[in-house]
Amino acid sequence: MRLDIALTKLPEINSRSQANSLIRMGKVTVDGRTATKPGQTVDETSNIDVDIKEKYVSRAGNKLASVATILKLDFNDKTVLDVGSSTGGFTDFALQHGAKKVIAIDVGTEQLHPSLRADQRIELHEKTDIRNVFLRKTVSENRKQKTEDNKNRIYLKKSPDIVVIDVSFISLREILPSIANLLSAKSQIVAMLKPQFEAGDNKKHKGVIKNSAMRRAILKDFEQWAKQRFVIQAKQDSDVLGRKGNQERFYLLKAAK
Repeated sequence: MRLDIALTKLPEINSRSQANSLIRMGKVTVDGRTATKPGQTVDETSNIDVDIKEKYVSRAGNKLASVATILKLDFNDKTVLDVGSSTGGFTDFALQHGAKKVIAIDVGTEQLHPSLRADQRIELHEKTDIRNVFLRKTVSENRKQKTEDNKNRIYLKKSPDIVVIDVSFISLREILPSIANLLSAKSQIVAMLKPQFEAGDNKKHKGVIKNSAMRRAILKDFEQWAKQRFVIQAKQDSDVLGRKGNQERFYLLKAAK
């Protein structure tokens, strides 16, 4: 029997996708050795151990962890902009992997996990729309922009090295153009696409994209749009499904020259 299938027989494993994710993250051992392949053959005599202790403050961290190696993400000594930080799963992952600073942006409030709120490496901006975040150009220009109408704007001192994105109830197309204005030539975007929020108002999907053909069409449409503005360096489906069962996909982007 395949290892990933064997894991689904355990009460604490909810799906084969979760099993694959745990294997990729090195949390499964077979007869005392760390398993690396979901297709590894096991039988009833195999001693299978699983470490399901949560490493990150939310499932978002596990989603990012499941693709980080494949996308060759390097957060060490980087300044990270977390768009849609919420509980802080992406922020937590970035910090645990060496990020020196995370600028966390979210339209909500009181969502960041208590264990992260006291972390001095995090600059938290709640009740903030990423489209109201700008790159500070010069002191004189910044003074001109500080009008009453712009009082809710946030100004970054410099471009982030990496932008991670996990947003809901809005299409990535609505925010990526604004994010592009914050980037340097070396900045990377790690965007998690949720197909249900890219489907459009006329799609009767009720929050879950179950039709594989519809999902492929959504991804193709997004990629065609993105290629007009960005370079798609890599892409990878998350091994951890969304709460309602949606298959989300990560895109590694850089601004087009």
